[in-house]
Amino acid sequence: MSRIKSPFGIKAALVATLVFAGLTNGGTAYAAEDSDFSLQVTPSPLVTNVKPGQTNEVEFKVRNAGSQAETLKIVPRSFRFNSSNQQLQLDDTTPPDIAQWIAFSEPTFTVQPGQWYTQKLKLSPPKDAGFSYSFALVISRKDAPEATEAGRLLKGSLALFTLVNVDRPGAVRKLEVSNFSSTKKLYEFLPASFKIRLKNSGNTLVQPYGNIYIQRNSNDTTPISTIPVNDKKSYILPGTERVLESSWGAGFPKYDAEIQPDGGQKQKLSSNWATADTFRFGRYTAKLVAAYNDGQRDVPVVSEVSFWVVPWKAIFGLIITAAALWYLINLRIKRKTEKAVKKALSEHNKVA
Repeated sequence: MSRIKSPFGIKAALVATLVFAGLTNGGTAYAAEDSDFSLQVTPSPLVTNVKPGQTNEVEFKVRNAGSQAETLKIVPRSFRFNSSNQQLQLDDTTPPDIAQWIAFSEPTFTVQPGQWYTQKLKLSPPKDAGFSYSFALVISRKDAPEATEAGRLLKGSLALFTLVNVDRPGAVRKLEVSNFSSTKKLYEFLPASFKIRLKNSGNTLVQPYGNIYIQRNSNDTTPISTIPVNDKKSYILPGTERVLESSWGAGFPKYDAEIQPDGGQKQKLSSNWATADTFRFGRYTAKLVAAYNDGQRDVPVVSEVSFWVVPWKAIFGLIITAAALWYLINLRIKRKTEKAVKKALSEHNKVA
């Protein structure tokens, strides 16, 4: 379940952050500007496959979670995804390539408090339609003023992101791993963090899945740990790259995020002795095995990265301690030896 809230005066950068969740299978999305306006919509995002040259219909439901009846309107809007900064930008314009072939069962409708309303989206793509379309359905009060500045559409509105695949010959689903890396090459303690950059080099939507396997060596058959990839079931739009993040924290001891009074976070080393058998030391390999469906079968994509876990501060402390003990022991032995030599010389002189 994802939450989308829209406070007054929301700026484009914040819009981009909020709507990013719209490409994730969250089930139900929310929009709330103040206490008397609150909407829910399901499913979110709205994903469908359509046939060109035919009228296709898909349903979604809108719930009025506020305290008064709402008369709403719904309009399609364009959005863009920037692969460089991983942000979405919602526009104030209707996508021209879909404007002529989408319609709603009720462009304006009234929903009573606590009630669900079933809306129908009709899609009639022409025979020469493209392979994939993505746009937002912006739901707001019927009498709300039209937005005049890009990036302010979510003020008092809910954006339902809609992803449409056109089932026609020539559709290509293809996924590539642009980059797979650990944020550090050397960790003192876990967690170890990973970034996965996946590129949709096809012309239709892809929804990757898979795992990261933590192993000692690349060819190990039994992993130490398994980390799910894209467990939020995010989609990747054609021609874009999506950065996914994962972490491995199954170790002893490990750093945990501690919330500070000011709302910030501080890393705190914790030691749960019940997990002492998960002490991590040495070189590890993280092996990414992701997959996507190309329309006929699941296709794997594989990449790997190596990193080290070395508690160097503890090791340095042990070395210093061992060196100090070695010095003190040798000093004591030296003094005892000198004392014994002096005693032997003294006794020898007495005999002489």
